[in-house]
Amino acid sequence: MARFNIDVFASQCGVTPANIRSWQRYGLIKPHVDERGHRFFDINHCSRVYEIVSWLEKGVPLSNILALLNGEEIRRTSGWFAIQDIFISHCQEQQHAKLRGLVWRYGRELPPAIFIDEMIRPLRLWMSADNRSGMIMARAALDGALIEYATFVLASGRKRYGGSMHIIAMSLNDSVDIWLESIRYASDGFRVEVLPQVIAMPELDKIKADHIVIWIDRVFNQKQRAEYQRWLAEGKPVILAGPAVEATLNALANDSERRLFGQ
Repeated sequence: MARFNIDVFASQCGVTPANIRSWQRYGLIKPHVDERGHRFFDINHCSRVYEIVSWLEKGVPLSNILALLNGEEIRRTSGWFAIQDIFISHCQEQQHAKLRGLVWRYGRELPPAIFIDEMIRPLRLWMSADNRSGMIMARAALDGALIEYATFVLASGRKRYGGSMHIIAMSLNDSVDIWLESIRYASDGFRVEVLPQVIAMPELDKIKADHIVIWIDRVFNQKQRAEYQRWLAEGKPVILAGPAVEATLNALANDSERRLFGQ
Protein backbone atom coordinates (compact mmCIF):
# COMPACT_ATOMS: atom_id res chain seq x y z
CA MET A 1 0.00 0.00 0.00
CA ALA A 2 1.29 3.46 -0.91
CA ARG A 3 2.66 5.60 1.89
CA PHE A 4 2.39 9.39 1.95
CA ASN A 5 4.18 12.04 3.92
CA ILE A 6 1.97 14.77 5.36
CA ASP A 7 2.41 17.19 2.44
CA VAL A 8 1.48 14.62 -0.22
CA PHE A 9 -1.35 13.22 1.88
CA ALA A 10 -2.88 16.66 2.49
CA SER A 11 -2.66 17.47 -1.21
CA GLN A 12 -4.34 14.17 -2.13
CA CYS A 13 -7.23 14.95 0.22
CA GLY A 14 -7.67 18.60 -0.75
CA VAL A 15 -6.69 20.00 2.64
CA THR A 16 -3.49 21.54 4.02
CA PRO A 17 -0.68 20.08 6.13
CA ALA A 18 -1.63 22.61 8.83
CA ASN A 19 -5.16 21.14 8.84
CA ILE A 20 -3.79 17.62 9.33
CA ARG A 21 -1.53 18.73 12.18
CA SER A 22 -4.42 20.49 13.92
CA TRP A 23 -6.66 17.45 13.55
CA GLN A 24 -3.92 15.25 15.01
CA ARG A 25 -3.85 17.48 18.10
CA TYR A 26 -7.59 16.91 18.51
CA GLY A 27 -7.09 13.15 18.17
CA LEU A 28 -9.14 13.02 14.97
CA ILE A 29 -6.52 11.35 12.81
CA LYS A 30 -3.47 9.30 13.75
CA PRO A 31 -0.63 8.52 11.34
CA HIS A 32 1.06 5.15 11.17
CA VAL A 33 4.66 4.84 12.38
CA ASP A 34 7.17 2.70 10.49
CA GLU A 35 10.03 0.66 11.91
CA ARG A 36 12.31 3.71 11.85
CA GLY A 37 9.84 5.85 13.77
CA HIS A 38 8.78 7.87 10.72
CA ARG A 39 5.14 8.88 10.54
CA PHE A 40 3.18 8.25 7.36
CA PHE A 41 -0.37 8.14 6.02
CA ASP A 42 -2.01 5.76 3.58
CA ILE A 43 -5.15 5.62 1.49
CA ASN A 44 -7.22 4.41 4.45
CA HIS A 45 -6.69 7.74 6.16
CA CYS A 46 -8.46 9.54 3.31
CA SER A 47 -11.91 8.34 4.37
CA ARG A 48 -11.24 9.75 7.83
CA VAL A 49 -10.37 13.13 6.33
CA TYR A 50 -13.57 13.11 4.25
CA GLU A 51 -15.60 12.41 7.39
CA ILE A 52 -13.94 15.29 9.23
CA VAL A 53 -14.49 17.67 6.33
CA SER A 54 -18.15 16.64 6.02
CA TRP A 55 -18.76 17.59 9.66
CA LEU A 56 -16.86 20.84 9.28
CA GLU A 57 -18.99 21.73 6.26
CA LYS A 58 -22.05 21.40 8.51
CA GLY A 59 -20.53 23.90 10.93
CA VAL A 60 -19.69 21.37 13.65
CA PRO A 61 -16.85 22.68 15.88
CA LEU A 62 -13.66 20.70 15.62
CA SER A 63 -13.80 19.94 19.35
CA ASN A 64 -17.08 18.02 18.86
CA ILE A 65 -16.08 15.92 15.87
CA LEU A 66 -14.22 13.15 17.71
CA ALA A 67 -17.37 12.23 19.64
CA LEU A 68 -19.34 12.10 16.38
CA LEU A 69 -16.71 9.94 14.71
CA ASN A 70 -16.92 7.59 17.67
CA GLY A 71 -20.69 7.29 17.23
CA GLU A 72 -21.66 9.36 20.25
CA GLU A 73 -24.80 11.47 20.14
CA ILE A 74 -24.27 15.15 20.77
CA ARG A 75 -26.21 18.29 20.10
CA ARG A 76 -25.43 19.08 16.47
CA THR A 77 -25.86 22.83 16.29
CA SER A 78 -23.89 24.89 13.80
CA GLY A 79 -20.73 26.26 15.30
CA TRP A 80 -20.25 29.04 12.76
CA PHE A 81 -22.63 31.54 14.33
CA ALA A 82 -21.07 31.23 17.77
CA ILE A 83 -17.56 31.54 16.35
CA GLN A 84 -18.49 34.45 14.10
CA ASP A 85 -20.02 36.21 17.09
CA ILE A 86 -16.68 35.90 18.90
CA PHE A 87 -14.94 37.35 15.84
CA ILE A 88 -17.31 40.34 15.85
CA SER A 89 -16.81 40.89 19.56
CA HIS A 90 -13.02 40.98 19.23
CA CYS A 91 -13.31 43.29 16.19
CA GLN A 92 -15.64 45.72 17.96
CA GLU A 93 -13.42 45.84 21.03
CA GLN A 94 -10.34 46.28 18.80
CA GLN A 95 -8.69 43.32 20.49
CA HIS A 96 -6.19 42.76 17.72
CA ALA A 97 -4.08 40.07 19.39
CA LYS A 98 -7.14 37.93 20.16
CA LEU A 99 -8.48 38.55 16.66
CA ARG A 100 -5.22 37.46 15.05
CA GLY A 101 -5.25 34.39 17.24
CA LEU A 102 -8.73 33.43 16.01
CA VAL A 103 -7.82 33.96 12.36
CA TRP A 104 -4.67 31.88 12.67
CA ARG A 105 -6.43 29.18 14.68
CA TYR A 106 -9.29 28.63 12.26
CA GLY A 107 -7.06 29.15 9.24
CA ARG A 108 -5.08 26.12 10.48
CA GLU A 109 -8.04 24.03 11.66
CA LEU A 110 -10.36 24.47 8.67
CA PRO A 111 -9.77 23.60 5.01
CA PRO A 112 -9.33 26.85 3.05
CA ALA A 113 -12.65 26.55 1.18
CA ILE A 114 -14.60 26.24 4.45
CA PHE A 115 -12.57 28.93 6.23
CA ILE A 116 -13.01 31.42 3.38
CA ASP A 117 -16.46 30.63 1.95
CA GLU A 118 -18.38 29.42 5.01
CA MET A 119 -16.84 31.47 7.82
CA ILE A 120 -15.05 34.61 6.65
CA ARG A 121 -17.00 35.78 3.59
CA PRO A 122 -20.43 35.57 5.32
CA LEU A 123 -18.95 37.29 8.37
CA ARG A 124 -17.59 40.18 6.30
CA LEU A 125 -20.88 40.45 4.43
CA TRP A 126 -22.85 40.77 7.67
CA MET A 127 -20.43 43.34 9.04
CA SER A 128 -20.55 45.41 5.85
CA ALA A 129 -24.36 45.69 6.14
CA ASP A 130 -23.90 47.89 9.24
CA ASN A 131 -22.65 51.34 8.21
CA ARG A 132 -22.14 52.72 11.71
CA SER A 133 -18.61 53.96 12.34
CA GLY A 134 -18.01 51.39 15.08
CA MET A 135 -18.75 48.48 12.74
CA ILE A 136 -16.67 50.05 9.95
CA MET A 137 -13.74 50.11 12.38
CA ALA A 138 -14.52 46.54 13.42
CA ARG A 139 -14.43 45.30 9.85
CA ALA A 140 -11.19 47.19 9.24
CA ALA A 141 -9.66 45.33 12.18
CA LEU A 142 -10.82 42.00 10.73
CA ASP A 143 -9.49 42.85 7.29
CA GLY A 144 -6.11 43.80 8.71
CA ALA A 145 -5.86 40.44 10.49
CA LEU A 146 -6.89 38.58 7.34
CA ILE A 147 -4.34 40.34 5.15
CA GLU A 148 -1.63 39.67 7.74
CA TYR A 149 -2.57 35.99 7.79
CA ALA A 150 -2.63 35.86 3.98
CA THR A 151 0.90 37.27 3.74
CA PHE A 152 2.07 34.61 6.20
CA VAL A 153 0.44 31.83 4.15
CA LEU A 154 1.98 33.22 0.94
CA ALA A 155 5.44 33.51 2.48
CA SER A 156 5.22 29.95 3.84
CA GLY A 157 4.08 28.65 0.47
CA ARG A 158 7.12 30.06 -1.30
CA LYS A 159 9.34 27.77 0.77
CA ARG A 160 7.78 24.72 -0.86
CA TYR A 161 8.08 23.58 -4.44
CA GLY A 162 5.01 24.36 -6.50
CA GLY A 163 3.77 26.15 -9.58
CA SER A 164 4.13 29.93 -9.65
CA MET A 165 1.04 32.13 -9.77
CA HIS A 166 0.25 35.83 -10.05
CA ILE A 167 -3.14 37.23 -8.99
CA ILE A 168 -4.13 40.46 -10.74
CA ALA A 169 -7.40 42.39 -10.42
CA MET A 170 -8.77 44.04 -13.57
CA SER A 171 -11.78 45.19 -11.53
CA LEU A 172 -12.19 44.93 -7.79
CA ASN A 173 -14.99 46.07 -5.49
CA ASP A 174 -13.41 44.67 -2.33
CA SER A 175 -9.63 44.64 -2.01
CA VAL A 176 -9.67 41.84 0.58
CA ASP A 177 -11.19 39.41 -1.93
CA ILE A 178 -7.92 38.81 -3.75
CA TRP A 179 -6.12 38.24 -0.45
CA LEU A 180 -8.70 35.60 0.48
CA GLU A 181 -8.22 33.96 -2.91
CA SER A 182 -4.47 34.03 -2.39
CA ILE A 183 -4.94 31.97 0.81
CA ARG A 184 -6.91 29.40 -1.18
CA TYR A 185 -4.32 29.08 -3.96
CA ALA A 186 -1.26 29.18 -1.68
CA SER A 187 -2.85 26.43 0.43
CA ASP A 188 -3.19 24.38 -2.77
CA GLY A 189 0.60 24.47 -3.16
CA PHE A 190 1.11 27.43 -5.49
CA ARG A 191 3.79 30.07 -4.96
CA VAL A 192 1.56 33.12 -5.15
CA GLU A 193 2.31 36.77 -5.88
CA VAL A 194 -0.50 39.31 -5.41
CA LEU A 195 -0.74 42.69 -7.13
CA PRO A 196 -3.15 44.35 -4.68
CA GLN A 197 -4.30 47.28 -6.85
CA VAL A 198 -6.67 47.36 -9.82
CA ILE A 199 -4.88 47.19 -13.17
CA ALA A 200 -7.51 47.61 -15.87
CA MET A 201 -5.18 46.60 -18.71
CA PRO A 202 -2.27 44.58 -17.28
CA GLU A 203 0.83 43.94 -19.38
CA LEU A 204 1.05 40.19 -19.04
CA ASP A 205 4.13 39.99 -21.26
CA LYS A 206 6.08 41.07 -18.18
CA ILE A 207 4.63 38.32 -15.96
CA LYS A 208 6.65 35.10 -15.84
CA ALA A 209 4.42 32.63 -14.04
CA ASP A 210 2.91 29.19 -14.58
CA HIS A 211 -0.57 30.57 -13.89
CA ILE A 212 -2.07 34.08 -14.03
CA VAL A 213 -5.35 34.57 -12.18
CA ILE A 214 -7.36 37.57 -13.37
CA TRP A 215 -9.90 38.69 -10.77
CA ILE A 216 -12.96 40.50 -12.14
CA ASP A 217 -15.87 42.06 -10.29
CA ARG A 218 -17.28 43.64 -13.45
CA VAL A 219 -17.78 42.35 -16.99
CA PHE A 220 -14.90 43.06 -19.33
CA ASN A 221 -15.44 46.06 -21.57
CA GLN A 222 -14.84 45.66 -25.30
CA LYS A 223 -11.17 46.61 -25.09
CA GLN A 224 -10.56 44.19 -22.22
CA ARG A 225 -12.36 41.39 -24.06
CA ALA A 226 -10.13 41.91 -27.08
CA GLU A 227 -7.04 41.84 -24.89
CA TYR A 228 -8.19 38.66 -23.16
CA GLN A 229 -8.73 36.97 -26.54
CA ARG A 230 -5.21 38.01 -27.53
CA TRP A 231 -3.80 36.45 -24.36
CA LEU A 232 -5.57 33.18 -25.14
CA ALA A 233 -4.36 33.20 -28.74
CA GLU A 234 -0.80 33.68 -27.52
CA GLY A 235 -1.16 30.77 -25.08
CA LYS A 236 -0.83 32.79 -21.90
CA PRO A 237 -1.85 30.73 -18.81
CA VAL A 238 -4.75 32.97 -17.85
CA ILE A 239 -7.49 31.91 -15.40
CA LEU A 240 -10.53 34.09 -14.71
CA ALA A 241 -11.85 34.34 -11.15
CA GLY A 242 -14.36 36.47 -9.30
CA PRO A 243 -18.09 37.30 -9.35
CA ALA A 244 -18.18 38.50 -12.98
CA VAL A 245 -16.63 35.43 -14.61
CA GLU A 246 -19.87 33.90 -15.93
CA ALA A 247 -21.17 37.18 -17.35
CA THR A 248 -17.79 37.89 -18.96
CA LEU A 249 -17.65 34.45 -20.58
CA ASN A 250 -21.16 35.01 -21.93
CA ALA A 251 -20.06 38.34 -23.40
CA LEU A 252 -17.06 36.66 -25.01
CA ALA A 253 -19.31 33.95 -26.47
CA ASN A 254 -21.60 36.62 -27.92
CA ASP A 255 -18.58 38.34 -29.48
CA SER A 256 -17.60 35.04 -31.12
CA GLU A 257 -21.11 34.52 -32.51
CA ARG A 258 -21.19 38.00 -33.98
CA ARG A 259 -17.83 37.43 -35.69
CA LEU A 260 -18.97 34.05 -36.96
CA PHE A 261 -22.09 35.51 -38.59
CA GLY A 262 -20.35 38.65 -39.78
CA GLN A 263 -22.40 41.03 -37.64
